[in-house]
Amino acid sequence: MSTNQSQSQTMAIIGAQWGDEGKGKITDFLSQYADYVVRFQGGNNAGHTIIVDGKKTVLHIIPSGILSGHCISVIGHGVVLDPEVFKKEVDSLIAADVKVTGANLKVSLNANVITRYHQLLDQTRENAKSSEKKIGTTGRGIGPTYEDRTSRRGVKVADLFNKDILKEKLELILQEKEVLFKELYKIEYPSINEEIERLYELGQYIFPFVADTFSLLDKALSENKKVLYEGAQGVLLDIDYGTYPFVTSSNTSIGGIYTGAGIPGHNVDEVLGIFKAYTTRVGGGPFPTELNTPIGAHIQDKGKEFGATTGRQRRVGWLDVPLLRYAVKASNLTAIALTKMDVLEDLEELQICYAYEYDGKEYDQTFPGMDLSKVKPLFKTVPPFKKIMDDQGKLTDDAISYIRMVEQMAGIPVKMVAYGPERQQLHLVENTLGFLN
Repeated sequence: MSTNQSQSQTMAIIGAQWGDEGKGKITDFLSQYADYVVRFQGGNNAGHTIIVDGKKTVLHIIPSGILSGHCISVIGHGVVLDPEVFKKEVDSLIAADVKVTGANLKVSLNANVITRYHQLLDQTRENAKSSEKKIGTTGRGIGPTYEDRTSRRGVKVADLFNKDILKEKLELILQEKEVLFKELYKIEYPSINEEIERLYELGQYIFPFVADTFSLLDKALSENKKVLYEGAQGVLLDIDYGTYPFVTSSNTSIGGIYTGAGIPGHNVDEVLGIFKAYTTRVGGGPFPTELNTPIGAHIQDKGKEFGATTGRQRRVGWLDVPLLRYAVKASNLTAIALTKMDVLEDLEELQICYAYEYDGKEYDQTFPGMDLSKVKPLFKTVPPFKKIMDDQGKLTDDAISYIRMVEQMAGIPVKMVAYGPERQQLHLVENTLGFLN
């Protein structure tokens, strides 16, 4: 359909909505072409579901590339690590006959560690809020860990191997939290000694996997290795670019790669934005195109819209073009992978939001600070499609029309389409991804 693109060395996979776009499946496919797959932000509040030959694997902290069998998976220093979750995930992968060793999984020595104190504070804070004030946090301790990192009192992975350093760091962390636990929230919490022993023991498990991942990636890029950066969550949850305050605590957009993985002297050649053919959101916050209708319930059910990490039901709505255009600009997206198109098959009615009415003006793109609870979404009806793929394994004309419409509105090409949960249910619309060459 078009000429091939020249080869690229690096690619980023970025969720371009509020997360849950199907990034794990895309990463799993593209990792076949990578030497390294790198997680650069977030924690175990993100879940990537991958289905291969009917077998489902849910990964929360370990990069999806671990299933490829040949590439090296890297947890970068921008990630906050729950060592207990890490151990459980590694153990479950090994039990499922997935190769996981210190040779193909690396953890940054400089990543910050989630402690029990962070988890308790996260859960207690959220539970204490009124329903309309709840952010929708998973309660995994992610936010408080990033707070302590920014306040320069966090525990690093490198600290897990020395009890004296652990004691010093944990005392600093607990100094303020102890007042909250005792006086404000009146909850029980582990003693310093209990937490030291727990973390030290987990540190012994993690030790074979730790590495200076900054230098590891710098060397790999200098040797022309192919590196795939795996984002967690989505642009609209970015701490700076997202729908604040209903966001996560890290940079989920392309900027997070430069701060959370470290690629000195190198650029990201291609940035693949993952969009659902409709829109979903977990947790609180405004949602302009939300469908509280029988059609919405149908999409929710057919798309199995439940969070991989929390099991919470996802809210659903029509495709939101103003948010799509914004995500393209906010994360420098160069192409789109359109997922879950099959969920929209056989709908009698199909709509998209092409613009917002806000403060008496029409906007075809949102911007930071726009109050999405006060926008009026402007919809247009578009031709529905009966099938995505024909009997020959090609896109139907109706599906192509929908894809072309998305391309025109986004201003960048759709290069991949996912039309089912299985690994093989991916279609390359245009063979122009340089990372595949």
